Amino acid sequence: MDAVQENLGLLAEETLDPLDWADVQALSHRVIDDAVDYLRDVRDRPVWREMPADVRGAFSAPLPRSPAPLDAVYSEVSRTVMSYPMGNIHPRFWSWYMGSSNFTGALGDFLAAIQGSNLGGGNHAAGLMDSQVVNWCKEMLGFPASAGGTLVSGGSMANIIGLTVARNVKAGIDVREHGVAAIEKPLRFYGSEQIHSCHRKAMEALGLGNRALRRIPTDAGLRIDIAALRAAITEDRAAGFKPACVIGTAGTVNTGAIDDLQALAKLSHEEGLWFHVDGCIGALIAIAPENAHRVAGIERRVQPFVG
Repeated sequence: MDAVQENLGLLAEETLDPLDWADVQALSHRVIDDAVDYLRDVRDRPVWREMPADVRGAFSAPLPRSPAPLDAVYSEVSRTVMSYPMGNIHPRFWSWYMGSSNFTGALGDFLAAIQGSNLGGGNHAAGLMDSQVVNWCKEMLGFPASAGGTLVSGGSMANIIGLTVARNVKAGIDVREHGVAAIEKPLRFYGSEQIHSCHRKAMEALGLGNRALRRIPTDAGLRIDIAALRAAITEDRAAGFKPACVIGTAGTVNTGAIDDLQALAKLSHEEGLWFHVDGCIGALIAIAPENAHRVAGIERRVQPFVG
Protein backbone atom coordinates (compact mmCIF):
# COMPACT_ATOMS: atom_id res chain seq x y z
CA MET A 1 0.00 0.00 0.00
CA ASP A 2 2.82 2.35 0.89
CA ALA A 3 4.47 1.62 -2.46
CA VAL A 4 1.23 2.44 -4.32
CA GLN A 5 0.84 5.70 -2.44
CA GLU A 6 4.46 6.54 -3.16
CA ASN A 7 3.93 5.93 -6.89
CA LEU A 8 0.76 8.02 -6.87
CA GLY A 9 2.66 10.79 -5.16
CA LEU A 10 5.24 10.74 -7.93
CA LEU A 11 2.52 10.85 -10.58
CA ALA A 12 0.84 13.78 -8.87
CA GLU A 13 3.97 15.84 -9.39
CA GLU A 14 3.64 15.60 -13.19
CA THR A 15 2.11 18.85 -14.42
CA LEU A 16 2.05 21.26 -17.34
CA ASP A 17 1.90 24.22 -14.99
CA PRO A 18 4.71 26.76 -15.36
CA LEU A 19 7.60 26.53 -12.95
CA ASP A 20 7.09 30.12 -11.86
CA TRP A 21 3.61 31.64 -12.03
CA ALA A 22 5.04 35.10 -11.32
CA ASP A 23 7.16 34.92 -14.49
CA VAL A 24 4.12 33.87 -16.52
CA GLN A 25 2.09 36.72 -15.07
CA ALA A 26 4.78 39.25 -15.93
CA LEU A 27 5.07 37.93 -19.49
CA SER A 28 1.28 37.95 -19.88
CA HIS A 29 1.15 41.63 -18.93
CA ARG A 30 3.89 42.31 -21.45
CA VAL A 31 1.96 40.49 -24.19
CA ILE A 32 -1.21 42.47 -23.41
CA ASP A 33 0.68 45.77 -23.41
CA ASP A 34 2.31 44.91 -26.74
CA ALA A 35 -1.06 43.87 -28.19
CA VAL A 36 -2.67 47.18 -27.24
CA ASP A 37 0.21 49.06 -28.86
CA TYR A 38 0.00 46.81 -31.93
CA LEU A 39 -3.64 47.62 -32.64
CA ARG A 40 -3.55 51.24 -31.48
CA ASP A 41 -0.59 52.12 -33.69
CA VAL A 42 -1.58 50.10 -36.76
CA ARG A 43 -1.98 53.29 -38.84
CA ASP A 44 1.66 54.17 -38.22
CA ARG A 45 2.85 51.02 -39.98
CA PRO A 46 2.71 50.06 -43.65
CA VAL A 47 -0.11 47.76 -44.67
CA TRP A 48 2.36 45.05 -45.61
CA ARG A 49 6.09 44.63 -45.95
CA GLU A 50 8.36 41.99 -47.40
CA MET A 51 10.08 39.62 -44.99
CA PRO A 52 13.88 39.82 -45.14
CA ALA A 53 15.78 36.65 -45.88
CA ASP A 54 16.82 36.02 -42.29
CA VAL A 55 13.23 36.19 -41.06
CA ARG A 56 11.96 33.91 -43.81
CA GLY A 57 14.81 31.54 -43.06
CA ALA A 58 13.69 31.25 -39.44
CA PHE A 59 10.69 29.24 -40.66
CA SER A 60 13.01 26.61 -42.12
CA ALA A 61 14.80 25.98 -38.84
CA PRO A 62 15.08 22.32 -37.79
CA LEU A 63 12.97 20.79 -35.05
CA PRO A 64 14.16 22.06 -31.65
CA ARG A 65 15.72 19.36 -29.49
CA SER A 66 15.57 21.22 -26.19
CA PRO A 67 13.04 23.46 -24.45
CA ALA A 68 13.18 27.24 -24.65
CA PRO A 69 12.08 29.81 -22.07
CA LEU A 70 8.61 31.20 -22.75
CA ASP A 71 9.84 34.79 -22.91
CA ALA A 72 12.41 33.78 -25.55
CA VAL A 73 9.67 32.12 -27.60
CA TYR A 74 7.54 35.26 -27.38
CA SER A 75 10.46 37.46 -28.43
CA GLU A 76 11.01 35.23 -31.46
CA VAL A 77 7.31 35.34 -32.39
CA SER A 78 7.31 39.13 -32.06
CA ARG A 79 10.32 39.41 -34.35
CA THR A 80 9.33 36.91 -37.02
CA VAL A 81 5.52 36.76 -37.00
CA MET A 82 3.94 39.86 -35.50
CA SER A 83 6.17 42.19 -37.50
CA TYR A 84 5.07 40.74 -40.85
CA PRO A 85 1.27 40.40 -40.92
CA MET A 86 -0.96 39.78 -43.91
CA GLY A 87 -2.18 43.34 -43.44
CA ASN A 88 -5.93 42.77 -43.27
CA ILE A 89 -6.33 44.63 -39.96
CA HIS A 90 -4.92 47.81 -41.51
CA PRO A 91 -7.53 50.45 -42.49
CA ARG A 92 -5.90 50.75 -45.92
CA PHE A 93 -6.03 47.04 -46.71
CA TRP A 94 -8.09 47.11 -49.90
CA SER A 95 -6.98 43.91 -51.65
CA TRP A 96 -10.20 42.03 -51.00
CA TYR A 97 -12.89 41.60 -48.39
CA MET A 98 -11.53 39.96 -45.27
CA GLY A 99 -12.26 40.10 -41.56
CA SER A 100 -10.25 42.47 -39.41
CA SER A 101 -9.32 42.19 -35.75
CA ASN A 102 -10.45 43.87 -32.56
CA PHE A 103 -9.14 43.86 -29.04
CA THR A 104 -12.33 42.82 -27.27
CA GLY A 105 -12.65 39.81 -29.56
CA ALA A 106 -9.05 38.85 -28.84
CA LEU A 107 -9.71 39.03 -25.11
CA GLY A 108 -12.75 36.79 -25.58
CA ASP A 109 -10.65 34.25 -27.49
CA PHE A 110 -8.07 34.38 -24.70
CA LEU A 111 -10.63 33.69 -21.98
CA ALA A 112 -12.23 30.88 -24.00
CA ALA A 113 -8.82 29.25 -24.38
CA ILE A 114 -8.06 29.71 -20.68
CA GLN A 115 -11.30 27.99 -19.64
CA GLY A 116 -11.06 25.38 -22.40
CA SER A 117 -14.67 24.22 -22.13
CA ASN A 118 -15.98 21.68 -24.65
CA LEU A 119 -19.31 22.87 -26.07
CA GLY A 120 -20.25 19.39 -27.25
CA GLY A 121 -22.26 18.89 -24.08
CA GLY A 122 -22.21 19.13 -20.32
CA ASN A 123 -23.77 21.32 -17.67
CA HIS A 124 -21.56 24.41 -17.69
CA ALA A 125 -21.72 28.14 -18.34
CA ALA A 126 -19.98 28.25 -21.74
CA GLY A 127 -22.73 26.17 -23.36
CA LEU A 128 -25.38 28.47 -21.93
CA MET A 129 -23.51 31.51 -23.20
CA ASP A 130 -23.35 29.99 -26.68
CA SER A 131 -27.14 29.58 -26.65
CA GLN A 132 -27.62 33.08 -25.30
CA VAL A 133 -25.57 34.67 -28.08
CA VAL A 134 -27.47 32.63 -30.69
CA ASN A 135 -30.77 33.81 -29.19
CA TRP A 136 -29.61 37.42 -29.31
CA CYS A 137 -28.64 37.00 -32.98
CA LYS A 138 -32.06 35.50 -33.72
CA GLU A 139 -33.72 38.51 -32.12
CA MET A 140 -31.57 40.98 -34.05
CA LEU A 141 -32.36 39.31 -37.37
CA GLY A 142 -36.06 38.76 -36.70
CA PHE A 143 -35.83 34.97 -36.61
CA PRO A 144 -38.59 33.06 -34.80
CA ALA A 145 -37.95 31.82 -31.27
CA SER A 146 -38.11 28.24 -32.59
CA ALA A 147 -35.00 28.75 -34.74
CA GLY A 148 -31.83 27.00 -33.66
CA GLY A 149 -28.12 27.48 -34.17
CA THR A 150 -24.64 27.43 -32.73
CA LEU A 151 -21.47 29.49 -32.94
CA VAL A 152 -18.79 28.25 -35.34
CA SER A 153 -15.29 29.27 -36.39
CA GLY A 154 -16.24 31.52 -39.29
CA GLY A 155 -18.36 32.23 -42.33
CA SER A 156 -17.22 29.35 -44.52
CA MET A 157 -17.93 26.81 -41.80
CA ALA A 158 -21.30 28.42 -41.08
CA ASN A 159 -22.31 28.06 -44.72
CA ILE A 160 -21.08 24.47 -44.92
CA ILE A 161 -23.11 23.53 -41.85
CA GLY A 162 -26.19 25.32 -43.16
CA LEU A 163 -25.93 23.59 -46.52
CA THR A 164 -25.46 20.26 -44.76
CA VAL A 165 -28.85 20.79 -43.13
CA ALA A 166 -30.33 21.65 -46.53
CA ARG A 167 -28.91 18.48 -48.08
CA ASN A 168 -30.16 16.27 -45.26
CA VAL A 169 -33.67 17.76 -45.28
CA LYS A 170 -34.14 17.67 -49.06
CA ALA A 171 -32.40 14.36 -49.83
CA GLY A 172 -35.56 12.33 -49.28
CA ILE A 173 -33.61 9.72 -47.29
CA ASP A 174 -31.74 9.49 -44.00
CA VAL A 175 -28.35 10.67 -45.26
CA ARG A 176 -26.65 10.04 -41.95
CA GLU A 177 -27.74 6.41 -42.07
CA HIS A 178 -27.53 5.57 -45.77
CA GLY A 179 -25.09 8.13 -47.22
CA VAL A 180 -25.34 10.30 -50.32
CA ALA A 181 -25.06 7.30 -52.65
CA ALA A 182 -28.62 6.35 -51.70
CA ILE A 183 -30.12 9.67 -52.87
CA GLU A 184 -32.51 8.77 -55.68
CA LYS A 185 -32.08 11.87 -57.85
CA PRO A 186 -29.02 14.14 -58.03
CA LEU A 187 -29.61 17.25 -55.93
CA ARG A 188 -29.27 20.74 -57.36
CA PHE A 189 -28.31 23.86 -55.41
CA TYR A 190 -28.60 27.33 -56.92
CA GLY A 191 -26.69 30.54 -56.29
CA SER A 192 -25.60 33.56 -58.28
CA GLU A 193 -22.31 33.65 -60.14
CA GLN A 194 -21.16 36.07 -57.42
CA ILE A 195 -21.47 33.70 -54.45
CA HIS A 196 -18.49 32.92 -52.25
CA SER A 197 -16.25 29.98 -53.12
CA CYS A 198 -17.11 28.21 -49.84
CA HIS A 199 -20.40 27.09 -51.38
CA ARG A 200 -18.60 25.21 -54.12
CA LYS A 201 -16.32 23.66 -51.51
CA ALA A 202 -19.39 22.71 -49.50
CA MET A 203 -20.79 20.76 -52.46
CA GLU A 204 -17.53 18.86 -52.68
CA ALA A 205 -17.31 18.22 -48.93
CA LEU A 206 -20.95 17.07 -48.82
CA GLY A 207 -20.30 14.43 -51.45
CA LEU A 208 -22.55 16.09 -54.03
CA GLY A 209 -19.84 17.29 -56.39
CA ASN A 210 -19.14 20.76 -57.72
CA ARG A 211 -21.66 20.25 -60.52
CA ALA A 212 -24.47 20.11 -57.96
CA LEU A 213 -24.11 23.88 -57.59
CA ARG A 214 -25.64 25.70 -60.51
CA ARG A 215 -24.45 29.27 -60.89
CA ILE A 216 -27.13 31.67 -62.05
CA PRO A 217 -26.42 34.88 -64.01
CA THR A 218 -26.83 38.24 -62.28
CA ASP A 219 -28.62 41.44 -63.23
CA ALA A 220 -27.08 44.89 -63.72
CA GLY A 221 -26.81 45.27 -59.93
CA LEU A 222 -24.91 41.95 -59.65
CA ARG A 223 -27.85 40.33 -57.87
CA ILE A 224 -29.14 36.91 -58.82
CA ASP A 225 -31.49 37.01 -61.83
CA ILE A 226 -34.81 35.66 -60.52
CA ALA A 227 -36.21 34.80 -63.96
CA ALA A 228 -33.04 32.92 -64.92
CA LEU A 229 -33.17 31.06 -61.60
CA ARG A 230 -36.75 29.95 -62.15
CA ALA A 231 -35.92 28.79 -65.68
CA ALA A 232 -32.93 26.79 -64.40
CA ILE A 233 -35.08 25.04 -61.79
CA THR A 234 -37.65 24.08 -64.42
CA GLU A 235 -34.93 22.84 -66.76
CA ASP A 236 -33.28 20.71 -64.08
CA ARG A 237 -36.54 19.07 -63.04
CA ALA A 238 -37.21 18.12 -66.64
CA ALA A 239 -33.70 16.65 -66.89
CA GLY A 240 -34.24 14.38 -63.87
CA PHE A 241 -32.48 16.40 -61.18
CA LYS A 242 -34.00 17.30 -57.81
CA PRO A 243 -33.83 21.05 -57.12
CA ALA A 244 -33.06 21.29 -53.41
CA CYS A 245 -31.81 24.68 -52.26
CA VAL A 246 -31.58 28.33 -53.25
CA ILE A 247 -28.59 30.24 -51.87
CA GLY A 248 -29.22 33.94 -51.42
CA THR A 249 -26.42 36.34 -50.58
CA ALA A 250 -26.71 39.27 -48.18
CA GLY A 251 -23.58 41.04 -49.35
CA THR A 252 -21.33 39.44 -51.97
CA VAL A 253 -17.61 39.27 -51.33
CA ASN A 254 -16.82 41.07 -54.60
CA THR A 255 -19.11 44.11 -54.47
CA GLY A 256 -21.37 43.85 -51.43
CA ALA A 257 -24.42 43.26 -53.65
CA ILE A 258 -27.49 41.95 -51.82
CA ASP A 259 -29.86 39.57 -53.58
CA ASP A 260 -33.60 40.22 -53.49
CA LEU A 261 -34.17 37.98 -50.50
CA GLN A 262 -37.94 38.52 -50.43
CA ALA A 263 -38.23 37.34 -54.02
CA LEU A 264 -35.95 34.37 -53.36
CA ALA A 265 -37.95 33.34 -50.30
CA LYS A 266 -41.17 33.54 -52.33
CA LEU A 267 -39.69 31.50 -55.19
CA SER A 268 -38.30 28.90 -52.77
CA HIS A 269 -41.73 28.51 -51.19
CA GLU A 270 -43.41 28.11 -54.57
CA GLU A 271 -40.83 25.62 -55.84
CA GLY A 272 -40.45 23.66 -52.60
CA LEU A 273 -36.78 24.49 -52.13
CA TRP A 274 -34.76 25.08 -48.99
CA PHE A 275 -33.86 28.78 -48.64
CA HIS A 276 -30.31 29.42 -47.42
CA VAL A 277 -28.86 32.92 -46.97
CA ASP A 278 -25.15 33.64 -46.78
CA GLY A 279 -25.23 36.61 -44.43
CA CYS A 280 -21.57 36.68 -43.44
CA ILE A 281 -21.01 40.17 -44.81
CA GLY A 282 -24.34 41.96 -44.67
CA ALA A 283 -26.84 40.15 -42.45
CA LEU A 284 -26.36 42.52 -39.52
CA ILE A 285 -27.66 45.38 -41.63
CA ALA A 286 -30.94 44.13 -40.18
CA ILE A 287 -30.21 46.03 -36.94
CA ALA A 288 -29.77 49.37 -38.76
CA PRO A 289 -33.24 50.96 -39.13
CA GLU A 290 -32.29 52.98 -42.21
CA ASN A 291 -30.95 49.94 -44.10
CA ALA A 292 -32.81 46.95 -42.65
CA HIS A 293 -35.06 46.83 -45.71
CA ARG A 294 -32.07 45.75 -47.80
CA VAL A 295 -32.02 42.32 -46.13
CA ALA A 296 -35.76 41.92 -45.62
CA GLY A 297 -36.65 38.29 -46.21
CA ILE A 298 -33.63 36.85 -44.43
CA GLU A 299 -35.95 35.83 -41.60
CA ARG A 300 -38.43 34.04 -43.86
CA ARG A 301 -39.10 30.41 -42.97
CA VAL A 302 -39.94 28.56 -46.15
CA GLN A 303 -42.58 25.87 -45.65
CA PRO A 304 -42.11 22.44 -47.24
CA PHE A 305 -43.51 22.03 -50.74
CA VAL A 306 -46.66 19.94 -50.98
CA GLY A 307 -47.93 18.77 -54.31
